[in-house]
Amino acid sequence: MTTRRFEFCQLRLALWLGSASLLSSPTLAEDDLAAPMDEVVVSGEFPGPGMWKVTSANAEGHVLWIVSEPPPLPKRMKWKSKDVEAVAVGAQEILRDSAVSMEPDEKIGFFRGMTLLPAMLEARRNPEDAKLKDLVPPSLYARWLVQKKLYLGRESGVESWRPLFAADKLRKAAFDDLKLREGGVVWSVIGKLAEKHKIKVTSPMLRFTIKRSEVRTKLKEFSRESLPDVECFGTMLAFTEALGDRDTQNARAHAWAVGDHEVLTQLPALPSPYLPCAMAVMSSQVAREFIPADIREQVHALWLDAAEKALAANQTTFAIVPFVKLTRTDGYLAMLRNKGYRIDAPQ
Repeated sequence: MTTRRFEFCQLRLALWLGSASLLSSPTLAEDDLAAPMDEVVVSGEFPGPGMWKVTSANAEGHVLWIVSEPPPLPKRMKWKSKDVEAVAVGAQEILRDSAVSMEPDEKIGFFRGMTLLPAMLEARRNPEDAKLKDLVPPSLYARWLVQKKLYLGRESGVESWRPLFAADKLRKAAFDDLKLREGGVVWSVIGKLAEKHKIKVTSPMLRFTIKRSEVRTKLKEFSRESLPDVECFGTMLAFTEALGDRDTQNARAHAWAVGDHEVLTQLPALPSPYLPCAMAVMSSQVAREFIPADIREQVHALWLDAAEKALAANQTTFAIVPFVKLTRTDGYLAMLRNKGYRIDAPQ
């Protein structure tokens, strides 16, 4: 699973239950598209992104260097930092963010998967043929129509989708149209170095399985359940609206590229729809049957455990995690600090 904040991992896990939304692409009406966002290309030699230094008195000389994956940035954005690459190449282990995997207990082949398609398609639709305008407040629906015109054009089928899946389709279309990428900026460079220099890569993974024989039944059960996904829908609208703020996006891209974390923290925070969207699905009876209620805590603890083991075992460890997950008040830096580790912020 790609390097994303845990909330995104949760959302991907949740969408697995109605994964037809992942199989479709938006149909855009050319005369309804917004003017494309100017692309930002940040290239050359920059002092950033900055790295946090984590040390422990119990492991003298051992260092965990952490670099943050940025919030959504332009696809063509390039960065090159000799300091970051030198640390990564000199590390004995590269630690990625923790993630969640949901897989059937037996492999589902192509033809078997095709037979599940009708159930998947049904899972993304509203029960009893309800429409979006009937399920969300009028103020939210008015904002939806604006965003839909910008990124989905005249497509009408999405009006029958659950708010969660309609919002996710809008997000994907916005990323495509604005030429943004969501995660992987650092890993696209560091991953190649790890492969070239044969550096150990650790990707902590919390795994769940579902019986292949039950997949169709669970999808049908899920399609009949109502979901508390209005908050997800509203937060996703705020997210796509914020992505269209060209000036702020440009400032965010430049601040990350030069390692100016003070500016990054002062810029308006991007709304984070991933947690409310994931929790909307995981509140369903189907999800509760095989996903623990404390999954968020488990995944956070999984990363912390991997970080502590790496610190104890290696002279140098290099870690990549999302910026927001690293710096928030209950994020990884706070967790490490509470465990007694010394943390030096980027200079």
